[in-house]
Amino acid sequence: MSCVMVAVDRAVPKFDRLYTYKVPEALLPYARRGARVLVPFGRGAPRSGLILKEDALPPEGGEIELKELIDIERGERALTPELVELIFFLRETAFCTYAEALKTVMPKSGFLIANESGMRLKALKKGHLETVYEYREQGASPRLTEKQRAVTQLIKNDPKTLPQILQALGVSRAVVEGLVKREIVERSERVKSPSGSFKAGERPRLTPGQLAAVKAIESLAFDGSKPDTTLLCGVTSSGKTLVYTELIYKTVEKGGSALVLVPEIVLATQMIARLRALFGERVGVIHSALADGERRAQWERIKSGEYDVIVGARSAVFAPAKNLSLIIIDEEQEGSYLSEQSPRYDARAAAVFRAKRSGAQLLLASATPSVESYYKAKQGLYNLVGLSERYGGLPLPEVRVVDMREELLAGNSHYISQALKEAVDLRLKRGEQAILLLNRRGYRPLSMCGSCKKIVKCPSCDSPLVIHKKRGCYLCHYCGGAYPINEFCEDCGGKIKHTGIGTQKIEEELEALFPEARILRMDVDAVSRKGEAERLLARFGRGEYDMIIGTQMIAKGLDFPKVTLAGVLNIDSMLLMPSFRARERAFAMLTQVVGRSGRGERPGEALIQTIDAENPLIALAAAQDYVGFYEGEIAIRKAHLYPPFCLISSVGFLAEKQSAALAASEEFAHLAEEAQREKYPAMPIRILGPAPMRVAYISKLFRYRVVFKSRGDAAFRSLLREAAERWEHSERAKGAKMFIDYFGELEN
Repeated sequence: MSCVMVAVDRAVPKFDRLYTYKVPEALLPYARRGARVLVPFGRGAPRSGLILKEDALPPEGGEIELKELIDIERGERALTPELVELIFFLRETAFCTYAEALKTVMPKSGFLIANESGMRLKALKKGHLETVYEYREQGASPRLTEKQRAVTQLIKNDPKTLPQILQALGVSRAVVEGLVKREIVERSERVKSPSGSFKAGERPRLTPGQLAAVKAIESLAFDGSKPDTTLLCGVTSSGKTLVYTELIYKTVEKGGSALVLVPEIVLATQMIARLRALFGERVGVIHSALADGERRAQWERIKSGEYDVIVGARSAVFAPAKNLSLIIIDEEQEGSYLSEQSPRYDARAAAVFRAKRSGAQLLLASATPSVESYYKAKQGLYNLVGLSERYGGLPLPEVRVVDMREELLAGNSHYISQALKEAVDLRLKRGEQAILLLNRRGYRPLSMCGSCKKIVKCPSCDSPLVIHKKRGCYLCHYCGGAYPINEFCEDCGGKIKHTGIGTQKIEEELEALFPEARILRMDVDAVSRKGEAERLLARFGRGEYDMIIGTQMIAKGLDFPKVTLAGVLNIDSMLLMPSFRARERAFAMLTQVVGRSGRGERPGEALIQTIDAENPLIALAAAQDYVGFYEGEIAIRKAHLYPPFCLISSVGFLAEKQSAALAASEEFAHLAEEAQREKYPAMPIRILGPAPMRVAYISKLFRYRVVFKSRGDAAFRSLLREAAERWEHSERAKGAKMFIDYFGELEN
């Protein structure tokens, strides 16, 4: 008896396991790992699932009568063995169910459904398909007119749509339909190509430094004694993207495919434009802003091998690329590579795992790499390749630090310093452009009673409400709730004072200071519509705006040669964040935004406004001195036992009652300590908390967490799983939900 083990769709966590099914003899040829199946499950209708293990043994004892599979998909299986391994990786490191892992690796509507006629794939909408005309091989050469012969020659090796045929040849529709009637040409449907026509461009020339970096990375890829992960550390505007493209060219020439991850969709649009300019229609796209149908269409085209260059944000790490040979993670230090929704995975860790399983070379790249990655490179766990000069020998921007305390003493109460005003004025006169960073959206971020000092907070969250002037209301940046603006305190009747600055307020101030300037605001509110960010950045690139004011989405990756001024309006709030990563994030933000300036023929300048002008971190960022920053930071991390000297994981608890959230977290901490004493007495581990999360109340749920410092190995994952299983059966767990943030690599 042949058996397989199946992950069943929509299985609740309580029943999350692999189920063993018998394979009918007629279906044996199709019973392979990664094939989609239809199975009987419980007393309800049949469910879809995926074979994760084949040639499984039936349960010992034979007491359970195994059910048979109903059907298996024919042809190419849904997932390759490599992608099946990613499902196991997710379940192990993201502590999710098989069903959650399946829906992460596969697009929505990628499962099978049952109907009266049996099993079928959920169909793509007609809007995602196109009809193409394909030449059918003939036994003998048919007699054709000159126009008919032209049509058959055009589509012989490349099926085309009717508009493409008519436009290319100038023939009538009747000519094409006549060939269809004679069965020389047949119609078929395929997933639509991306909008627009993208012709491959000329291969760019590299500088000697870039060529040396490419050769170094290539040699490491073929040296079996070296790690399969390389860190490319280059100053801003050193041309890392050109290094990527050359490596991609070489990968594609050898028949492989390349996967490029970027941290944000805004950066994805610019990277896509660059790569399509070089590789034409061979570039596929995967990111969360795509509608379900579009995402499925792209997924199918990638899976079929039509794309050998794939670009996307975090979730693109699961793209079904054929012959995957190269994975590139741009701005690898960014926190957006961590998923904060179930399954809670680290895309970088997934890329490391996937590169090892597929034999691909992994390239991590940044001007400001994470402390953990640079430490691994220094320890020899990663290869290290550097780019020390800006492209074309361009100088680094001249950086000035503006002490805002002196501005106040001089009588300037505006948020734009006199120095920054003069610098913007100069750019406007020269016809140059400026980028101004303020990492806080909205108009006024804080409203407080002048009498009793009560802060106006969201009734559903422990978060101050932010005034959004364009909408004329308060908004909560956590739950999205909208509320009328208060002018008087609900408790004491005192006058409410609205303070602080957001991008909307700065936009207003800039409009008053520079009435003739064309100002573009770039934040989540301004680019909420699909494709809006791409359109606005294209307009800025064409010179339709003089300056951008925006949040962190404009701080990195953007390349505009007319930008000669970068301004940072307030870095102090980042430096004061209660996180061991605060210094690292502030340094990266400063370094990256300074690097947006002076990327063309004209020299650049950057101004940093702060109330802590003597802070050495600001001086290091101004000098683009990553090594100096790293040496100071790694000493602090070692002294306080922070990553990379340990893995910090946390287990979160959510409940409608504060007492329930606290009790649930206390119980988990107790059970983890108990499990360690019983099963892992030698494990080096520190358990901290429980304590409220930084924002302790969101969407009417109280939030507590327990923090673990550990080696992050297989034994620690087993400890977490053991504690979680005991917690599920505990009385004190009632009324609370739990999630686990592990965010570690699967190395042990």
